Amino acid sequence: RVKHLILVEPWGFPERPDNAEHERPIPMWIKALGAILSPFNPLAGLRIAGPFGLSLVQRLRPDFKRKYSSMFDDNTVAEYIYHCNVQSPSGETAFKNMTIPYGWAKRPMLQRIPQMDRDIPITVVYGARSCIDGNSGSTVQSLRPNSYVKTIAILGAGHYVYADQPEDFNQKVKDICNSVD
Repeated sequence: RVKHLILVEPWGFPERPDNAEHERPIPMWIKALGAILSPFNPLAGLRIAGPFGLSLVQRLRPDFKRKYSSMFDDNTVAEYIYHCNVQSPSGETAFKNMTIPYGWAKRPMLQRIPQMDRDIPITVVYGARSCIDGNSGSTVQSLRPNSYVKTIAILGAGHYVYADQPEDFNQKVKDICNSVD
């Protein structure tokens, strides 16, 4: 049985608003590129690049090396990301099948939250600077008025909250786990 559900940077909760394209208009060239590339998984280019893919990861995502510099002073993280993403794209395929343009969930989780067992406590953890909509935590709270729901925003963290502020993130998770035991 689930004793406490911790959702970290949860994607796919809100519905796509009717005015999504008016609020953040998407340039025509991006729409055209998206239509051309839609038959492919997002990281197909990395797999096609073969052994050159590692240098692509290093060039296109130098932030990975900076983010983990306190733990690794070499290319370990870039190599890890590369090797994870050149394997069979099962996760990518699943993600692609769960989305609608442009990055919204086909079946948003907020529609299903009321069906959850009300006795399962939920903590939603976001990076305060994340691109993921942090308002979903308060929406979950309003959909579960008789349940424990807490939202935590970790200051100084973006989407990779566990990497941006590892000590703070780990302490929050540890506190939750200790409260359950």
